[in-house]
Amino acid sequence: MVQAGSYREEFGRGWRVVLAGAIGVGFGISALPFYTLGVFVKPIGAEFGWSREEVQWGFAIQMLGVMLVGWLYGLAVDRRGARRVALLSQVGLGLSLASLALVGSLTHWYAIWFVVALLGAGTSPITWTRGIAGWFDKARGAALGIGLLGTGLTGLLAPPLVTAIVEDYGWRAGYLALGASVFVVGMPVTLWLFRDREQPAATAARPEAGGLTRGEALKSYRFWAMFVVFTLVTFGVGGLIPSLVPLLTDRGLTPAAAAGYASLAGLAVILGRVVAGFLLDRFWAPAVAVGFLVLPAISCLVLAQSGLPAPVVIGVAAALTGLAAGAEFDLVAYMVTRYFGMRHYGVVYALQLVGLSLAGGLAPPIFGRIYDTTGSYEPILLACAVIFVASPLLLLTLGRYPSFDRPQAAPAAGAVPA
Repeated sequence: MVQAGSYREEFGRGWRVVLAGAIGVGFGISALPFYTLGVFVKPIGAEFGWSREEVQWGFAIQMLGVMLVGWLYGLAVDRRGARRVALLSQVGLGLSLASLALVGSLTHWYAIWFVVALLGAGTSPITWTRGIAGWFDKARGAALGIGLLGTGLTGLLAPPLVTAIVEDYGWRAGYLALGASVFVVGMPVTLWLFRDREQPAATAARPEAGGLTRGEALKSYRFWAMFVVFTLVTFGVGGLIPSLVPLLTDRGLTPAAAAGYASLAGLAVILGRVVAGFLLDRFWAPAVAVGFLVLPAISCLVLAQSGLPAPVVIGVAAALTGLAAGAEFDLVAYMVTRYFGMRHYGVVYALQLVGLSLAGGLAPPIFGRIYDTTGSYEPILLACAVIFVASPLLLLTLGRYPSFDRPQAAPAAGAVPA
């Protein structure tokens, strides 16, 4: 573990890893497929005659694959190091994303998405947050927030760029571009800047590293409370963001205009990442979580209304969804380090991601099924509004951070126990 020190000292040691993590996660499996899915739904459906639900099941299969193999990548990160896992998985992700351009049937579409998961799951936040967290203690929340803002940059830049490629050259060129971006940008940065602070196996073996065993974590009420809350919230966010472009084009916006609002959500993801990270270093994490995770309820109520809302209202709805999406992975990563410790961080975090992967994967096709069945997103949006209001409150029952490798004090006036 990093010795306690000032923000400046910790960032002086670890800023390169934070930068590499931000770029790595932005060109990873959690960002590239997710934030561009809405751009591909209509063109692919038009070419093959597939429904929105059928197209979006491809992403669901990817997320189910991540759910199945994520814990293996977490175990590998704990034992072999984050850098090695990241580089190998970036090769797999780039090749498999580019292979989506070769699709000719629905079965083929689903099969390649499963391969994307098997080969690319090591580029998920499991890897990048493990590498970053090892370099920080006092500034861990801020470092994780900055490191994970790469997904927001992808959400901001990818929709309009990929939309332009798809409109000019077709959707197949769009997936070739996504695959190439991993090799051209993601891998070189990882090779140049991303480093483990020390061998993770050695860290885990040291008593002072602190933390629960895997079995103790799985028996903990806190683990399952977090699992339930973040799974439900991920379902809502994971359905809202990919459905934003088709929902808005259904109501009369051009694809470029709708992609602009999707980019606004990406910009808000960046803001949510950074703000949540700095707040986590200063206040009790469950309170910060509630403040962010209830916001998309407003988005759901706005988007559930018939007709096209005013541009500023659409912008607010997209931004609030992005803020919650931005804070979510920060919250999970940070709370795992504080409530369960660093000794088996990779596996414990990966097990939390099982629920997030399941929910994030199922949400788009379920949103698509509701639309295909009813001709409207209204029923699922109203259900998600309830989820966003009610489920985060469960986090307030988690209590003080346990003491692992540093003394803890009782939280006062909402401050983080330190």
